[in-house]
Amino acid sequence: MSILLKDKGYTVRAMDKDSAKASILRDLDNWVVSGKTEACGKPDLVTTDAEECIRGADFIMICTTTDAHGDVACAIADTVTSSQTIILNPGHVGGVLNFRNALKNAGCREYPVICEAADLMFACRVVEPGRVFHSGVKTKISLASIPAQNAFLTAERLKDIFQCYVPVDNVWMTSLSGMGGLLHSIPCTLNLNKIELKQQFEYYIEGLTPGICHVIEKADMERIAVGRALGIELKPLLDHLKAVYNLAPDTLYDAVQSCNPYKGIKSPLSTAHRFIQEDTLCDLVPTASIGHALGVPTPTIDMIIELESIMLEKDFRTEGRTAEKLGIEGKTADQIMQIVL
Repeated sequence: MSILLKDKGYTVRAMDKDSAKASILRDLDNWVVSGKTEACGKPDLVTTDAEECIRGADFIMICTTTDAHGDVACAIADTVTSSQTIILNPGHVGGVLNFRNALKNAGCREYPVICEAADLMFACRVVEPGRVFHSGVKTKISLASIPAQNAFLTAERLKDIFQCYVPVDNVWMTSLSGMGGLLHSIPCTLNLNKIELKQQFEYYIEGLTPGICHVIEKADMERIAVGRALGIELKPLLDHLKAVYNLAPDTLYDAVQSCNPYKGIKSPLSTAHRFIQEDTLCDLVPTASIGHALGVPTPTIDMIIELESIMLEKDFRTEGRTAEKLGIEGKTADQIMQIVL
């Protein structure tokens, strides 16, 4: 994202809390992206200071893992202003609500516009600090905010830079349209043997077998049911992949196998990977929690959360985003929708 923005002539500041990584990035002559995009560039500032990074910026693009959003909000709460726009790339389930609550808890005095994207626009992997392999870009990424009008205004302001942002009517459409829990948490849990043994494999092409795709499809039906309880018709995962990547096959397994941007992406080598941690804490857990609050059964998603919790000896359900943490516990579907309009 930094290289793309620099290539278009914008002033860019980048922040990473890892001082060693920031030092390496700062010393490089250029950052390089290869693959789908061939470009190079370097931000005007590379820092470990979040306040220095965002001060005076028009747009703040949050590209951390979503389980770090609370830490980011705390780091910028004293500096962010009402004239700035934050975009969570992505927000995962309840992204705007979660970030807004985190700013409030950190004593924020001026609240910015906060938008959440349903997914990260790029399919990419870091080869080494300052060098990224880019295998594809999604053609359409839903963007939402509270109130909804902010997403439409933000997409209009950014249309010359990020044509992929498509504003939608409320944040549940973006929150429940993210596919990380389906495409990451479930395959990782069911391939945990290889991951723990560090037997790296083609993540999507080898890791999503026909049987694992059946489990994903069941969980996808539960996600859609949660959305329906809120009055939202969500697109099935298969239809989403076909639209985003211009795919033709009519089964999830065949669609994944035919998806060129998925080819060459390797599996995690550690259970600390974001596919296993972030996508369960910030996607599967809140989806199930909201479902339970609305009386929607989510047995497949619950099974994955429980199995992963046992295998990794971590209480994902307690540590993850819950309806209570998002401020919607005990509310009806109508009341929940009123909050986000």
